[in-house]
Amino acid sequence: MAELAGAPPKLATADDLVRSSAAKPSRKHAVSRSSKKPMGINLKMVSEALIEEGLDPTLEMIKILKKEVPVLDANGKPRVDKAGKPITRPALDDDTKLRTLNELLQYTQPKLKSVEMKVSGNLELTNEQLDARLAMLFAKAAKR
Repeated sequence: MAELAGAPPKLATADDLVRSSAAKPSRKHAVSRSSKKPMGINLKMVSEALIEEGLDPTLEMIKILKKEVPVLDANGKPRVDKAGKPITRPALDDDTKLRTLNELLQYTQPKLKSVEMKVSGNLELTNEQLDARLAMLFAKAAKR
């Protein structure tokens, strides 16, 4: 740290990622590049590194979303219920959970596309006629 001499630390560069001779020989993630871009991220190597470390990002996120922490009393000791079990609360607030799950939703559910309807001609239908036509269209869509 003496080389900093009060200066802010520098960000890592591509040269910092090159494996030193002291590193494990099985770790080739930063060295091997199959991306066509010179500084592109090799997703296969990232995936292999996560597997090697026993990490699955999806499972880790689920664990964090489901994590509960003990409720503490004024003295910092865990509170217990009448049965003697510790009382817990979710570690994340509802807003954070909602935003996280909303982001994950895009990978599990297809996004709906908007539908545009063009009407040609000079049609003037009464409310009853519009209701009848909509009912017919909904019935037709339900049969599919």
